Amino acid sequence: MIEVAAAYATAQAAVAGVKAAVSLYKDAKAVGKDVSSIMGEITSHLGSFFEAQEEVVKASHQTSINPIKQKSLDAQALDNVIRVRQLQQYEVELRELLIYHTPMAGVWDDFQLERKKLRDERAEEESKQRQLAAKARKLRQELKDKIALYGVIVGSIVFLVSVVSYMFYLIAQHARS
Repeated sequence: MIEVAAAYATAQAAVAGVKAAVSLYKDAKAVGKDVSSIMGEITSHLGSFFEAQEEVVKASHQTSINPIKQKSLDAQALDNVIRVRQLQQYEVELRELLIYHTPMAGVWDDFQLERKKLRDERAEEESKQRQLAAKARKLRQELKDKIALYGVIVGSIVFLVSVVSYMFYLIAQHARS
């Protein structure tokens, strides 16, 4: 849970940083100062927010798989839902700040398209990795099955050779007597 809390705190700090940078941008623009460095600060905070958002989602998913023993499942579920909803609200706020209070209005739409493309590529790559892992597991199981089959065949042949050899031994013993 510490990872979730730390990532969530990072997301909150990034949102606060974007809000402060947008406010600074407005003030600087009002007095005619150069705002290029402020735009870099805004994008840096946005990047921090989205990284933290992704970490919160991953960590929340991980805690749902491996629940924390000190908390009830209901409390964990509620915490996860509240955090995700708050992050969604933060994302809406950031979108509105970018669109309505900076000259970066078109950046949000471009960002959404790029994010979707990257997520689709990642999902496709993960799907390929899962398929490769499943294929490797299948091949390993087939190899184990073949080894077991060949072991049975070799064992049977050794057994039959032993039986036949013992029979010849007995026949030879019987012929001498």
